Amino acid sequence: MGISNVKKVVFYVPNYIYESFILELKQSAFVEVIPDSSNVESIKENFLGFDYSVIKDVKAKLEGVFNIFLKLDLKLAGIKSDLTFDENFKKEIGNLKNICDEVEKLDLEIKNLQIENQTLENKKNLLLPFIDVEINFKNLVELKYVKHFFLKVDKKKYKYFIYDFNKLNLTSILWKKETKQEVFLFFIYHSSKEKEILDFIKKYECQIYDMSSLIESSFKNEIYRLDQKINENNQKIFQLKNKIKEIYKKNFELLLSSYIKCLEIEEFINVQRRLMSTKYFKIVSCWVPQKFMKKLKSFTEKFSKDVSFLLLDPRPDEDIPVVFDNKRVFEPYEFVTKLYGYPKFGTIDPTSYLAPFFTIFFALCLSDIFYGVLLTFLWFLVRKKISKDSEYYGFVVLLKYLGIVSVIIGFTMDSFLGFSIFKNYSFPINPALFDPLNRPIDMLKFTFLLGYIQVIFGLFLATYKGIKDKDFLSAVDNFSWIIFITSFAPVVYQLFFPKDVNPSLVKIFSKISLFVFLFIVFFQSRDIKPFLLKPVNLFVKAYNTIGFYADMLSYSRILALALASSAIAQTVNMLVAKLLKAELLGIRFLEQAVAPILFLGGHLFNFAMGVLGGLVHSARLQYLEFFSKFFVAGGRPIKLFAPKKV
Repeated sequence: MGISNVKKVVFYVPNYIYESFILELKQSAFVEVIPDSSNVESIKENFLGFDYSVIKDVKAKLEGVFNIFLKLDLKLAGIKSDLTFDENFKKEIGNLKNICDEVEKLDLEIKNLQIENQTLENKKNLLLPFIDVEINFKNLVELKYVKHFFLKVDKKKYKYFIYDFNKLNLTSILWKKETKQEVFLFFIYHSSKEKEILDFIKKYECQIYDMSSLIESSFKNEIYRLDQKINENNQKIFQLKNKIKEIYKKNFELLLSSYIKCLEIEEFINVQRRLMSTKYFKIVSCWVPQKFMKKLKSFTEKFSKDVSFLLLDPRPDEDIPVVFDNKRVFEPYEFVTKLYGYPKFGTIDPTSYLAPFFTIFFALCLSDIFYGVLLTFLWFLVRKKISKDSEYYGFVVLLKYLGIVSVIIGFTMDSFLGFSIFKNYSFPINPALFDPLNRPIDMLKFTFLLGYIQVIFGLFLATYKGIKDKDFLSAVDNFSWIIFITSFAPVVYQLFFPKDVNPSLVKIFSKISLFVFLFIVFFQSRDIKPFLLKPVNLFVKAYNTIGFYADMLSYSRILALALASSAIAQTVNMLVAKLLKAELLGIRFLEQAVAPILFLGGHLFNFAMGVLGGLVHSARLQYLEFFSKFFVAGGRPIKLFAPKKV
């Protein structure tokens, strides 16, 4: 249980059966191929007669087509590779290129039409402010001595602009239109006064519109013509998109399965590059987890006549992958461990040890029966929508465990949507143990107890690891801390709750803890040189002592979250009760209509915050307070040589 043992298997494969061997190895999906940098023979970039450059080109074309499909919101459903590379696939490659070229051609036409539409839209937006101008541009352009301008003036400057403009006595305003921020003008002037007009326009930073190349007749006619052209282009775009969708319906399965085969061939060639080769053999080294040993046996039996293999124990300096092998009930909690990181191979897997703590901490933070039921119902809704192969499947199953335990813990907190069920109704047995709002000190003591148990348990695991690794000095170090923390606990407890501890008991444990602390200082100073520096370790160990008890105090966050959850739930209930009686604003019927919305929304918000806070803080307690005692990071997941999924 925990981290599965991993062996190294080395296959000696004759070249004449290498391709069938590597195909079967991938189909079996039970090993990770180990790259070998000492390749003594250059490998040709082909596999089963498929040239890598051709495969690479087809793969790139397919990826381009899939991007086009995605732009049209066409789904790329997953298909598992069947690893069959026959003559039909070679024939399909040529057909694939034709299909891809057709899709790319249609997409290019769509892009060109969209660019043209954007240009037309820009042109139209430029003309729209002047749509009311009634003038024939053909006649206006033909005038020899009369020039014209279309301007946009900032409305804040317009008052001064028009004052100075009238002074010029050079022009006539034929049309004006005001908006909230700008004023649009159309005026004419004699061609001999063009320089003066331009200097004036420059002074007020007006925007000039050159319409000579945009208008053939009138503004209305031109805008109408542009709209017609845009609509015509949109119809063409719609037809082109439908053609792409038809190609998708007819050929998608072929395209996606072919793409997966291209990925497979690419990986086969990459694996081939990383293998050690001789003139007659390929040497294939793999990691195989202990739980796949039966698969290894059946696999080798298929090639027993041609392929020989060695099964070796890994060396400590090798990059050994980590494979979790926990009991089914603990598997969902692997998600929590993986978020922090993989433990190093050969060390302790914390998954099964954190499971009960994480669950109880979360349930205490949520602290409500109905919220637990709601979480379980949430699991029921999403359980079949997440594939078992998904990395989030473990988290979904975890919701079920957390929901069920939250219901149980909710009874001990006597809370159902913020209402007390055991106080208001007579039950023969009252399971309520905690009341974070009315008796917070009792729950605070319990959270400190939980902190003590988990910190001590973490040190026990560190002690066990030291004994297992035959590092007995480290084991003594950790065990001595267990004795000290336990013996000094009554002294620390008295600081917070002096009435709960017998003073004579404190004196006895003070003396015991002092002797243990001095032992820790001197025993753990064994590697400090020179001898005169050993007393300095006294301050270091005193700081460590503070650290251990600070870790335990950190568990008070469980009370804080339970308190917040209960307070918000009861506040929502109180506001709803007042609304039902119309005691807030005094508006009958309206407040009574709003009350159910507030009740539902308030409790859903509280539930969401409770789940989020419970997950974050429960995980934090594992990562910082628990893992810090024994966890050794540095592991990595296994990368199985297996058929691809897209």
